[in-house]
Amino acid sequence: MNQINLSRTPLRVSLLSIAIFASFNAMADDIERDPLLNIQEVIVVKGQSASAVESSMTHWSLSRADIEASGAQSLDKVLKTVPGIYVRVGGQGTPRVDIRGFKSRHVIYLINGVPANSAEDGQFDPSVVPTALIESIEVSVGPSSVLYGPGGAGGVINIITREDDMEANVSGNLEFSENDTMNGSLNLAGSSSNWQGFMSYNHQETDGFPMSSDYEDTDDQSGDTRLNADKTLDNVYAQGSYFASDDTTLTGNISYNSAEWGKPSADGTGTKKVKYERIDDFDSLVVQVGVAHKFSPSLIFRGYVYHNESNTLDVTYKKSDYEDIKSSEDSTSTVQGANLQLVKDLFDYGIFTTSLISEQQGWESSSITSGSDISDLFDEQAWLHTLAAEYQYQSDDLYGITLGLSAHNHEQDRGNDDNYSGQLSGYWNVADNSKVHAGVARKVRFPLLTNLYSQSSGNEDLKPEESAHFELGLKQGLGYQTEFDVTGFYTEADDYIAKDDDSIYQNLGDYKFKGVDLSIKNQYFDDLMLTVSYSYLDSESSDEDDMTELEYRPKHQYRFQGQYQFDIGLKVNLDIEHIADQVFYTSEKVSGTKVSLQNDVDNYTLIDLGLSQPIMGDNLEAYIRATNLLDENYYQSEALPQAGRQVFVGINWQL
Repeated sequence: MNQINLSRTPLRVSLLSIAIFASFNAMADDIERDPLLNIQEVIVVKGQSASAVESSMTHWSLSRADIEASGAQSLDKVLKTVPGIYVRVGGQGTPRVDIRGFKSRHVIYLINGVPANSAEDGQFDPSVVPTALIESIEVSVGPSSVLYGPGGAGGVINIITREDDMEANVSGNLEFSENDTMNGSLNLAGSSSNWQGFMSYNHQETDGFPMSSDYEDTDDQSGDTRLNADKTLDNVYAQGSYFASDDTTLTGNISYNSAEWGKPSADGTGTKKVKYERIDDFDSLVVQVGVAHKFSPSLIFRGYVYHNESNTLDVTYKKSDYEDIKSSEDSTSTVQGANLQLVKDLFDYGIFTTSLISEQQGWESSSITSGSDISDLFDEQAWLHTLAAEYQYQSDDLYGITLGLSAHNHEQDRGNDDNYSGQLSGYWNVADNSKVHAGVARKVRFPLLTNLYSQSSGNEDLKPEESAHFELGLKQGLGYQTEFDVTGFYTEADDYIAKDDDSIYQNLGDYKFKGVDLSIKNQYFDDLMLTVSYSYLDSESSDEDDMTELEYRPKHQYRFQGQYQFDIGLKVNLDIEHIADQVFYTSEKVSGTKVSLQNDVDNYTLIDLGLSQPIMGDNLEAYIRATNLLDENYYQSEALPQAGRQVFVGINWQL
């Protein structure tokens, strides 16, 4: 397999080294850090309050405290608590994050603003991001900012990694569970008046997850452990910022993953073909170097260059012993480019931001089938350019408006595609505890390289997907520190790209999504926090006069989260999730004609419970947590059973 070639990014690595090591020449002066110089956030935030664009759309922010309270060790486990998000594990054995009916490839994933989506299939594996390195997660849904670039019909998830503004400290985590499951992390952090740095090493390993005690063995899945569900992951991360002056900030971060895992096969209870597949080698590298400079009190430049590369060895075996190889694919996905912003602070009259994004996407692969001397080679590249402008205005926190427009150019071998995105949204604080927000947006998503050029399924005649988004929401204070948040949405997606019955990518048709996201939070008691949320989704595909419900999109999602801390320091966390009313389709021949039959996915309820107790103040904490406490036997996809009850014990420590 091709290993990641660090020499491809000597300039980026060198600049990163300068940014980090130069930081140790610390100046003694205290430096005031202007939020406008923070380039980790793609959208521009002024001051401590939410920006106009955040306040006028559905925006969920998960803090470091929220992440720690969840007890989750990877990003996918945290995201499932967000209203409107459905985390599902399908045939690839990888968690996929769906938002308001759109699939994972319709979600923009960013790490400190750097695109993390694969150039191959547009998706992202959230399980390879350890929560130990996450400071916050920003989820934007609906009419999101044009500064993110094209795509994002489902939403935008920006993962802000940890940094430290305190004196040097060392911290870590270690936890264990059955099936030789072990997760651990080691973190080093430090800062001075003009620099800060953070380094982290994370390790995850398991032989597989336990099956529910209610599961009945089949020929393809027997025993107490899910077969071919093992995983090993190592992550190394480093981040640093150097505040050269009141007006200039240099920043850089680098993340490297090395992993291998199995893709659990169908258990033979449905029509899915049983396959024996593994990711026998996976390496990824993300490098970002940025600079922000204030030319004057009203003019700020923010920009960064980035390189995101992943190498994957995907192997299919002939039998369940995973010894004889049937076929293999060695592929490399590369996304690299620059995002440059010029911010004009108009003070009482708002903020005007222009952005230039230029990105090269590449995917190369070599596929070999056993018994054949022929190797299928794929090597394609594309350029994506975006010019965007966004205006935000806020009136003493009474109301705000955001107007954005961007032009896109997609350049590949078959020719150029030009398109545009637009967004208009606003909010109005109608009373002290009541805010209304509304927005409309037009978004575009260009075909991926594999959609266009794959030898087995590509179609060079594909058109870009276009979608129109509408939403209206209310955030209302109900007294007793209770907050009610409800948003209704309607989305139309035209020329949706998917495989047809012959497994060729086509612009299949028009999809429609409408629904409601609702949440109620209460923090009346200092030591008790309660959250109840509900999401309703109606999804359908229109083909002339025929309306078809879309598969694996649950109509109803109910969630409850409760956190309580006793006087002795004991914390209790309870999460309950109920998923109901989703369908999937199977193909069968009736009178010689292939037809699609609709099937129901069984509803399921999951309960997670966690207990944690400080032992030495803030220096040591012991915990125990159980996922799927009631040992529910459930499926998220046809013939793919999910984990039964798992119990984890561990410690968090800090020096």
